[in-house]
Amino acid sequence: MYTKISESPIFRGINAGEVAHILNLVHHQIKTYEPETVIAYSGDECVNLYILIEGSIRGEAVDLKGKIIKIEDINAPDTFAEAFLFADENNLLVNIVTNTKTKILIIYKNDLLQLFKSNKKILENYLNIISNRFILVTKKLKFLSLKTIKGKLANYILSLERKNKGKQQFLIDKTQDQLAEYFGVTRPSLARAIGEMKDGGLIEIHRKEIKILDKNYLVKILDHE
Repeated sequence: MYTKISESPIFRGINAGEVAHILNLVHHQIKTYEPETVIAYSGDECVNLYILIEGSIRGEAVDLKGKIIKIEDINAPDTFAEAFLFADENNLLVNIVTNTKTKILIIYKNDLLQLFKSNKKILENYLNIISNRFILVTKKLKFLSLKTIKGKLANYILSLERKNKGKQQFLIDKTQDQLAEYFGVTRPSLARAIGEMKDGGLIEIHRKEIKILDKNYLVKILDHE
C-alpha cells in the first residue's frame, strides 16, 4: 500500500519505506468508498488533505436550475481539495463524488503542518501541487471565456499541438462524448462544429487521430472570440 501512496505528488521523491515511517508519526485515516458516493458536499469546511490511493473521483457543481455540471475528474494517486485547506474561506465549492470504488488517505490539517516542519520535500511538493492547480484553473477560466464551440475546439486542438511539441498530427485524448461534456455542449452540436472544420479544410480526423491542415485559421478563430 505504501508503494501506491509514495506515487502521490505530495510524496514525490520519497521512497515507500520513508513514507511509511512519516505517516506513522502523524494521525491519519484510510477510508474506502463505493462508486457514486458523495465524499463531501459543497459548503463543507475543508480541514483535511485527501490523497487518492485507488480509484477516481469527480467534482460536481449544481447550477441555479439544478443542472449538475462536472468540473473535473481526479484519479489516483493525485490529491484533491488541497487548495481549500489553508484558505481563509475554506469551504468546498463543489460536491466530491466517487466514480469508482475508491480508497483515500486522509491527513488532518495540523498533522500536515507537522509533516511540513519535519520534511522540507513534502512542503515543496505541496507548494508545487498548489501552483499547478492555480495554472490549471487559470487555463480553465480562459477556456470558459471562449464563446463559440469552434473557438473552444480550436483552443483544444492548438493546446494538443503544443503538448505534442508542434506536431501537426497527433491523437485526441478524449472521446466526442467526453469533449462535449468538457465543452459544456451537446454531442450533436460538437459533431456539427467538427464537421464544419473538416469541410472547411482546417482539420482531418480519423478515429482518434487528428491532423491540422490550416493552423493559421485556427488561430484566427481564437482571435475573433
